Parts: sequence; structure tokens; C-alpha cells
Amino acid sequence: MDMTSLLMRRSAWIFLACFGVALAVATLRAQGDIRRESQGADQLAQLVGELSTLQNIAPESLAGQVGKLRDISKSGKLRHLDFQLEDGAGQILIPAAPTASDAMARRTQLLLQRSDGSRFQATLIPNPASEQEEAVSGILGMAGLFLAYGLAMLAGLYGAVRYAFGPLRGIVAAIASFRKQDFSARLPRLPVRELDHIAGALNHLAEALAAAEARQKHLSLQMLTLQEDERASLAIELHEHLGQGLTALRANIAYLLRQTGEAPRLNAAVRDMEAQTAAIHQEIRSLLRHLQPDAGKESGHTTVDLQPLLHELVKSWQDASGQNTVFHLTVTPHTLCLPRETSLIVYRMTQEALANIARHANAGQVDISVCIDAEQPAMLCWQVSDDGVGMASPEAAMSHGNGLAGIRERVWARGGSLDINPRTAGAGRPGLSLSVRLPVGEPS
Repeated sequence: MDMTSLLMRRSAWIFLACFGVALAVATLRAQGDIRRESQGADQLAQLVGELSTLQNIAPESLAGQVGKLRDISKSGKLRHLDFQLEDGAGQILIPAAPTASDAMARRTQLLLQRSDGSRFQATLIPNPASEQEEAVSGILGMAGLFLAYGLAMLAGLYGAVRYAFGPLRGIVAAIASFRKQDFSARLPRLPVRELDHIAGALNHLAEALAAAEARQKHLSLQMLTLQEDERASLAIELHEHLGQGLTALRANIAYLLRQTGEAPRLNAAVRDMEAQTAAIHQEIRSLLRHLQPDAGKESGHTTVDLQPLLHELVKSWQDASGQNTVFHLTVTPHTLCLPRETSLIVYRMTQEALANIARHANAGQVDISVCIDAEQPAMLCWQVSDDGVGMASPEAAMSHGNGLAGIRERVWARGGSLDINPRTAGAGRPGLSLSVRLPVGEPS
């Protein structure tokens, strides 16, 4: 059913209901008017009969007859007419109603002559009060009827629109989920055709986006795997060529040191060469650890102890020349064996976070913590925080460099979440806190 048909049907039902109520009310009012007119006619006939009787009744019954006429005047059932009764001396025995005083000019007088010579004068006065009451009642009734019809129409249309647009709340909620990168929400069939088409399009869009996201995550994981494989290959090449060459060179330098012992100046030059070669050898070893931190273990179903990897990484930063930052590393439990892929992701995120801190934070203390959430054993919690200058705009930082962007890419590809917040709110040096939750298998 489309929106127009729904609103028209609801409006038609409301109209028919209001028409039925109006017809019933009009019927009841007509019956009441007919009953009042009949009562008024009966009272008028009774009045005429009692006035006629007043001419012929015995003198001792006059007071009772006047009482009957007074009762008729007070009954209020006379319609369109009122009367006033005076005796022969002009004394008013039954006064007319105050509402009839304005119509005294149009009065009709009847002289009632009795056989004993006494007389009465009955004055018939037109009284529009009953007609006025009927007119006011009719106007109020009509106004009330239209008011009730308008309220009923508004209530019905409100209900119809609420019923028709009620599913929009589900559509808005689904769109909000899609904006949060959650494409699992699906909308049911909706009663309104236009909204059902929108729901179908959104469901199709969600399925397409979910499939595209799954493909992109798969490609990102493949890219990260290829990067690690390339680093491992490069590490092997460095180790096989430069490493062996440097080892042979150091052996030759050791030989030269022994041969030049009696030539101090030449021996000093050789010793300087030995120191430079040792420094180059150390740099290459550091580069090899950077490229292949797990010492060449093959990927697959093997696991890697995370604590030694991070300990070596943190130590390399702590021992760097000119470094005044204090690093604290906490891994819980101390022996935390995770799949090699997960361990490498945590290692790379820590590597990039520490590089960013060294370049931008000017921090005095850095805390690194890794643990398994006790309530959710499948969630790995990683956090790096510092007491540096902080970051004004994380989004801008991600667009200008590869550090945070790389962390976010790794976390997103693994289906995790990344939170970036100041370490201390409102401080002059707020610092920065990076918190990541990653789904992993059961740790060994």
C-alpha cells in the first residue's frame, strides 16, 4: 500500500465515522425538538381550555382555577407564547415571564366575561425565548460537531501518519549503524510501499558495503602479510650478504691488529676501523631486529611470546643516545604467547607509537601495557600513553603522517577498535593515550 492510499483510506474511515455520529446526533436532536413542540402544543391547548373554563366555573372554584393557570405559566412548557392574567380591577394575578416583557407591544388581549358580572383579562404575549434557546443550542451543537469532526480528523491523520512513518525510526537507526561502519543491521518488510522500497535499497546497500568492507579487510591483511614477508626477505638478504661480509671484515681487522702491534700509528688506524665496523655491525643487527623481530620464525600455526619482542623494542629506544624519556612496559600475563600474526601487529603498532612519541611528543614518561581482557578472553587490550604535549587533531595527524594511520589500518583490518584521547584532561601537557582492542584466539 502506498502513502497516498493509506492516508485516503484512513481519511475516508474517519469521515464515515464522523458522518454517522453527526447523523445520530441530528436524529436525537430532531426527536427532542418534536417532543418539545408536542408538549408546547399540549400546554397551549390546555391553556385555552383552562381560560375557557375560567368564564363558567363556580365562584368558589375560581381560586383553584387560577392556580391551575399559574401552574401552566410556571411549567415552562409553553412554546412561543406567554400569558398574563388580570382581574376586573386590573390586579395582576399571574404575571408574564420577564423575557416576554419586550414583546408586550405585540400582545393580544382576551376579555373573559363571567355570568356573575365579574371579568378577567388574559393577555397573550409572543415569547421568542424558546426559539432563541433552540437557535443558540443549534449553533453550539453545530460548532461542537465541527470541532469534534476536526479533532477526530486530526487524530486520525496523526495516527495514520505515525503508522506510516513509524518505520522511519528503524530506517534512521539502520543508517546510524551504517555510519558507524556496522553493516549487520537489516530492515524488515514495511507496510508502506515507498518506505519498503527505501528499506530494500538500504538492505542491498548494507550487503554491498559489508562485502566491500570484507574484501578491503582481506586485502589489507594480505598487504600487511606481504609487507612482513618482504621485510623477512630483506632481513635474510642483509644477513646473508652484509652480515657475512662484515664478519669476514672484522676477522681481517683482528688479524691486522695483531700484525701492526709494533707500529703504533698504523695500529691506531686499524683500531679505529675496528670500532667503526663494530658500530656498523650493531646497526645492521638493530635493522635486522626491526625488519624481523621474531628472529625468523615462520608464519602459520606457530605462536610467539610477545613480552621478549616488546622488551627488545622498548630497550632499543631506552638505550638510544640522547634519550631522556623513561619507558615502562607491562605485559600481563608475563608469558603471553599469541599467534605470530597478532604478535607482529602489536609489535608494529608499538613501534609506530614510540616513533611518533619520539618525533612529536617531547614526553618524559611513556607507559606501554598489553593484557587479555578477563571478561572477554578473546579481546587483546593494548595501550600506549605519554605525558607529552598532546595532539590537537588526531584526524589531521592521520592525514599528514603514516604512524597513526598505520595503526588505524592494522586495527581496522583485524576488526578491532582504536580510541585516541588525552592522557590527562585539562592539563597544560595533556599527553596522549592510544587504546586498542583486538579480537584474538585463545592465548597459549
